[in-house]
Amino acid sequence: MIELLQLARNDVLSAATARKAGVNAGGLARLVAAGTLHPLVRGWYSVRAPQDEKDAHWLRACAAFWRLNSTAMISHQSALIGYGLPCYQADLATVHLTKARGGTTRMVPQVKLHRAVKGLKPASDRSPCGAAIVQAGLTCGPLTALVAADAALGLKRVTQEEIDAAVALFARYAGIGPVRAVLRHVDGAHQSPGETIIAHRLRGLGWETEPQFRIETDRGDYFADLRVVGHRVLVEFDGKLKYTDPAVNYAEKQREDAIRRKHWRVVRFGWSELDDLTLIRGRVNQAIADSRL
Repeated sequence: MIELLQLARNDVLSAATARKAGVNAGGLARLVAAGTLHPLVRGWYSVRAPQDEKDAHWLRACAAFWRLNSTAMISHQSALIGYGLPCYQADLATVHLTKARGGTTRMVPQVKLHRAVKGLKPASDRSPCGAAIVQAGLTCGPLTALVAADAALGLKRVTQEEIDAAVALFARYAGIGPVRAVLRHVDGAHQSPGETIIAHRLRGLGWETEPQFRIETDRGDYFADLRVVGHRVLVEFDGKLKYTDPAVNYAEKQREDAIRRKHWRVVRFGWSELDDLTLIRGRVNQAIADSRL
């Protein structure tokens, strides 16, 4: 097994490589049964257990890329994982690659191979970041693109100009209209997918927001996720990992009390509420009304 580990490339190993090391099909089957090797795509294995769904997807993407002898590039949501970006609402059951030249779209088990895109040049083994964002939006929906774009811009993995160029590259593709529309609102100041989504919902309801808004209080300066422009209303997104520690919970209460003393109203939303437009509208309208008292 040590020799197989040495032969693996980024933890991925082909059956052909294993055979050259003297491990036949029976030996591979025994290693899989023992949990030493983990099947990825036909004829390819990982020499370690995937850490989670995204890690398993990336290992399969690498295996599919090498199985095709680098004649295609890792693309769509598969490339987003390679760039370390969120894959909001993305289907991770299927790996996506795009051909470097010619051909038509086709499916093999767990892999979708897209036809080449004129003018699209790979960045090493994958689509350029801006292109991957647009491709993921076309496949999974506009919000997938917006969430990834906000994160990529904030992490400096893409520029606005690169996003705009990618939108132009896919200008004739079905579904580009909604993707183009949401990507006009990319803002790298949003610090989580939840913040991106609630800002998008508020924009759709007619409110402009300002991310990472600074408030001076008697306990120092604090930053709110979003401010509703034109009102003394702040919007906070509560991820599922927040407030599990009593000390953190107490500090957050102290923070919010200090903000309220400066006559700001704070509205909070969690993951389960981000698709409820009636709730969002009602809660923000109530906060606006309260702020005028």
